[in-house]
Amino acid sequence: MRDDAWLARATDRYHELCADPALGGPQVVADFVRRQLDAGLTFGGMVQCRSLRPAFISLERLEVLQEAVTTLYGALRVIETRALTDPVLAADLGLSADEQALAAIDPGYEAATVVSRLDAYFNDVPRVLEYNADSPAGMSYQAGQAAIVRTLPVMERFAGDFELRELRADLALRDTLLSVWREFAAKKQLAGRLMPRVAIVDLAGAATGPEFCLVRDDLQAHGMPAVIATPEDLRYDGGELLAGGQRIDLVYKRLLVADFLARYDLRHPLVRAYADGAVCMASSFRCCIAQKKRVLEVLCDPRRAGWFSQAQRTAIGRMVPATQGYHTGRRAELESSRASWALKSNDAHGGEGVTLGWVSDAAQWSRALDTADHGDYVVQERLEPRASTYPVFDAHDPQRGAILTRLIEDCNAYVFRGSLGGILTRLSEDPVINVSRGGQAIPTFVVSPR
Repeated sequence: MRDDAWLARATDRYHELCADPALGGPQVVADFVRRQLDAGLTFGGMVQCRSLRPAFISLERLEVLQEAVTTLYGALRVIETRALTDPVLAADLGLSADEQALAAIDPGYEAATVVSRLDAYFNDVPRVLEYNADSPAGMSYQAGQAAIVRTLPVMERFAGDFELRELRADLALRDTLLSVWREFAAKKQLAGRLMPRVAIVDLAGAATGPEFCLVRDDLQAHGMPAVIATPEDLRYDGGELLAGGQRIDLVYKRLLVADFLARYDLRHPLVRAYADGAVCMASSFRCCIAQKKRVLEVLCDPRRAGWFSQAQRTAIGRMVPATQGYHTGRRAELESSRASWALKSNDAHGGEGVTLGWVSDAAQWSRALDTADHGDYVVQERLEPRASTYPVFDAHDPQRGAILTRLIEDCNAYVFRGSLGGILTRLSEDPVINVSRGGQAIPTFVVSPR
């Protein structure tokens, strides 16, 4: 892109500054690690950001990403709406009977998916890896990291030459939850409840538990009483959903629909309260529709191209890789061309159920296909990753300092009811980039010349 050359020079300048011990030496690294630990910016006990440099994106690239988010979100809404009344589409997506029953419940506001994330490799254009429609994590982590990175000596020196702006996904989350609540409250005629009582709900011991504390504290600081709760903490008395004996108006659902249904049934208090319209929930259970990886297959299906606008079809053609449901009839073809395909579970997260043919030997690929023969999987064409250099460090041994290292980088847009509200950048040596598999997540700054 037009801005890529000067952005590369800006990045090189940042790395030059890191070589100054006073700006990016071992003591700076040690202080950075300590401040992240003190702020609770950890996942499963591990410091999330292990790079002295944040990700940089130019205004030009930001505009491309914003347009991609808005256009693809509109196309996905078409599928979400149709799946409610089209049993063939619901079956093609792989929705279970319970998922269809949950999706049929009116959430009390527009849009099935309130908070989502579009994961991509962003070379010339964003190329979609997957769409996380159900409860993506990391927004408050990003905000906390960005605040600390701002005060790094190397960043302060760099900011003298370049304009820097972070996208505050935590603010977008708070504003979005409040807008959803106000729409719900108006529809239900709940006069007087301007600020909802919020429950952040996930399984006990969730690895993202530290982030729940950050979200809770932020909501409470802005006038929304909030608690962290597990599904076992919830009670429904036929009129109100309760957690710890307190009425809950809004559930910020961090528990994935698939994980919920693996442990609970449709008689759970949360489902009953939601079905009765006694509680607002974001995202709604309808988010399970677009959470399926087969949604990318539907986007690419020429038989369904007429569902989408010309702008949407163009965006799909440029950005969505060929994705197809796996069936045993394709096995011989896939065994002979494994270097061209990734195999993914239709509904999994954290990098689970992903096998990349181009880094697997024949035996590994065959075993993955054995598993897919008895499950619900898709195959997706191989995408060219983006690699970048970062000054990375070992959080367990910060005195070694930061070392410039080439890593695979993805660009993941947080989507709030169709608008870009933040960017999660992840780094890894592993081509399956996920913090659950040892990758790291770093803040992203918009950079422009002064």
